[in-house]
Amino acid sequence: MRTRPFHRLALAALASLAASCGGDGASSANTPPRPPGPLVVVGVDGLEWDVVLPLVAAGRMPHLRDLMERGTYGKLQTTRPTSSPILWTTIATGKDSEAHGIRGFVKGDPEDEASLELYDRTDRRTKAVWNIASDHGRRTACVGWWMTFPVEEIRGVMVAQTNTEAHLPDGGTQRLWKGNLIEGVPGQVHPPERQNEMLAVLRDVDAALPHHLERVFGRFPHPLSPLGEQLWSDCRWAFRADATYLEVTERLLGEAEPYDLALVYFGGPDVVGHRFWRYLRPELYAHPPSARELENLGGVVEAYYAYTDEALGRLVAAAGPEATFLVVSDHGMNAVRRKERFDPESPPENVNSGHHAAAPPGVFVAAGPLVRADRGPLPDDAAQLSVRGSIHDLAPTLLAALRVPTAEDFAGRVLAEIFRDDYDIARQPAPVATHDTPEFLERQGFEGSTPGAAERLEQLRGLGYLDSEFQERE
Repeated sequence: MRTRPFHRLALAALASLAASCGGDGASSANTPPRPPGPLVVVGVDGLEWDVVLPLVAAGRMPHLRDLMERGTYGKLQTTRPTSSPILWTTIATGKDSEAHGIRGFVKGDPEDEASLELYDRTDRRTKAVWNIASDHGRRTACVGWWMTFPVEEIRGVMVAQTNTEAHLPDGGTQRLWKGNLIEGVPGQVHPPERQNEMLAVLRDVDAALPHHLERVFGRFPHPLSPLGEQLWSDCRWAFRADATYLEVTERLLGEAEPYDLALVYFGGPDVVGHRFWRYLRPELYAHPPSARELENLGGVVEAYYAYTDEALGRLVAAAGPEATFLVVSDHGMNAVRRKERFDPESPPENVNSGHHAAAPPGVFVAAGPLVRADRGPLPDDAAQLSVRGSIHDLAPTLLAALRVPTAEDFAGRVLAEIFRDDYDIARQPAPVATHDTPEFLERQGFEGSTPGAAERLEQLRGLGYLDSEFQERE
């Protein structure tokens, strides 16, 4: 496992404080106060700098621009394979796949369909930031994050990513979508007494979804082709999920009892990137879409990026002026299958034109009372951006910002350079060898199956994940 030490200055300060700081990392005479407001992590799957920067310059992502202008930003290095369950678990745990135990979407023999099973939270072999923060008295909200089904008991609220569209095994007529909640399915919300409240949020999103999509994307000027219909219908679950996660998180951030840490995941930019990259960058393809197709679908990716920025603005308003925000993506996106014809009347088996198996680094933006401002003009080209860190660095950085002990078995480091001098990030409780305990591993067991696993496998296959995942493992 790869390890990277903290800066020498930080280590010296940590050692000197070891005897004086309590085990929960609470403030004392020798430890600076905790952050004045919550740390809010907005995880955006597949957010690509080459799309973001022109939209920022054009005024279509004003909330992200505001964070960039008053904070710091750059590229976030990622790892291979670029499989969402792996990467988002690494972000949450600060450890590589070999350590945290999540190796992709599915486990089993790729040659034996019957052997394939979805990974879930019980396969994770190490604590995530929400566990560690809870252990040290920090109140946490976690909404829609990968590998959180079934939910865990944390100090705060967790809404799991339950991502299938299948009918329930008992033959019920309701469906469990990504971002959905259904009565009778355990393990979706903690504490369980808040499940009915979350179901009410979902019903509101359901009722408003047609209007929501028309507001975000407008109306198509022409009837969609069979290919267009397939691409569009394949994305609705992601639009629905993101709208649900936004409403839930906005509600939680507005509660009277404050949170120390909040994490929310939006997957829509990745999904539209897979489906509509050919319409965003038609010049890259040997057989670009027709003018009629571009009039319908050429603006889908940019419109959804703009909506994601709108969601960010709502969260910034809900969290208040004392909040510190981190906006991160696990990877960028790039064009694939450039020579494919993509017949609009007879769609190919694989309709994806964007992927991230060999994608550029992800996005990192941080701003708030704790964060040093880069200052200077914003770049207009991703090539001008410097690397701000790695996906391994986020968990230790969040814990350090919360004044919670980091751990020697993290694969990353504290991004001390992003913090303001007056926050004095080097003054921390002493790091521990590990946060993982035998008791934690015993609690990880879960008896039961993931609802709708068979259809979820089809959903993942349709996005082109499973074949590329197994190829990248070889």
